[in-house]
Amino acid sequence: MSEIRISVAWAGVAAGDEIALTLAEPVTVQSALDAACVQVPAVADSLAGMSAIGVWGKVRAPDYLLRDGDRVEIYRALRANPKDARRANAQRTPRKTRKM
Repeated sequence: MSEIRISVAWAGVAAGDEIALTLAEPVTVQSALDAACVQVPAVADSLAGMSAIGVWGKVRAPDYLLRDGDRVEIYRALRANPKDARRANAQRTPRKTRKM
């Protein structure tokens, strides 16, 4: 039985974190998340507030088979609508005037 090395990345409260794992094949996204939760309890907290799970920036199902070197990413829900946040920032920041 061969082993593969993967990493699991998540966004914490203050910053993102990542853990490297070596697991016996076959490894699915779900089994990688389960192994990460055992080693780092903060991963379970991130899973509670997640919006999706992906591998290298592409959303994947929990039964997706991982390959050596894959990075599983836990995506959290947005805290604010980006359009509303930009609008509020524009109202707070004075406009710069150009001198001619």
